[in-house]
Amino acid sequence: MCGPASGPAVCFNSNMTEEKGQPVALRPGIGLALGGGVTYTIASVGVFRALQEAKIPVTAVSGTSGGALIGAAIAAGLPADEIARQAVRLRWHDIAWPIPTRTGLLNGRPMARFVERITGRRLIEELAIPFSAVATNINTGEEVRFTSGPLGMAVQASSAIPGLFQPVPLGKCLLVDGGITDNVPVAAVREHRPQVVVAVDVLRFFEGRQEHLRWGLELVLKSYQAMVKIISESQERRADLVVMPNVAGCSFASFRDAGKLIERGEEAMRAMLPRLRAILAEYDRGPSLGWD
Repeated sequence: MCGPASGPAVCFNSNMTEEKGQPVALRPGIGLALGGGVTYTIASVGVFRALQEAKIPVTAVSGTSGGALIGAAIAAGLPADEIARQAVRLRWHDIAWPIPTRTGLLNGRPMARFVERITGRRLIEELAIPFSAVATNINTGEEVRFTSGPLGMAVQASSAIPGLFQPVPLGKCLLVDGGITDNVPVAAVREHRPQVVVAVDVLRFFEGRQEHLRWGLELVLKSYQAMVKIISESQERRADLVVMPNVAGCSFASFRDAGKLIERGEEAMRAMLPRLRAILAEYDRGPSLGWD
């Protein structure tokens, strides 16, 4: 079984065992909920770099789609500069092979291997920072949260855009991109009990104009972004702070603007640092307990 019959399915058992209604200690620092958005998600690297430079600890991470890829690197303990170096060198052939089948044009196994290479082939439960990746069981429409097990496979499943990437089979599940059910995984990262949740929405400045679409893949990706943008706006309301990098003018389907996207992420997070410090100060003055 991939997970329960109702509610968010958990493909692997979580280590969290809080009881409903009981006070639970919060994890000092912030939890990052990294939203999907194809190559726009590279802006999340800049958000993390700004936090690292400000010496604000990230103590939990959840990611969806491309956000899961960035989140896996963060949770594995890679410094921001190393993640940025990997991001600017990334190309489509590093994460997908064109092997058309009835279920998708691209095989995402290279993405799993890329994650394994940069993180040292670790399991999710072995990471330096608690992490979860969000996918969707296309058979039932249920959200699936990976909280343990193979990291590379979890990221691959979380990023499998339907019709473009081939789904990832797991037990009775057929897993596709998590953006269908939870594109900005605030609820998922709250399961790790961080003091403060910072959501990163890279689609808020999504450009709806389509006159620049030049080929079929761009049309598929643009249409998908339009759908998950609406989902993102409803989910991020549970965050303590929402960071929205201005990705306007950057490519959403190639990696040529990776450096620019990282800069946009840094700019957006730096502008929010005073507010984030104020939120953290409020928690420091109060009790470090939360309630379900």
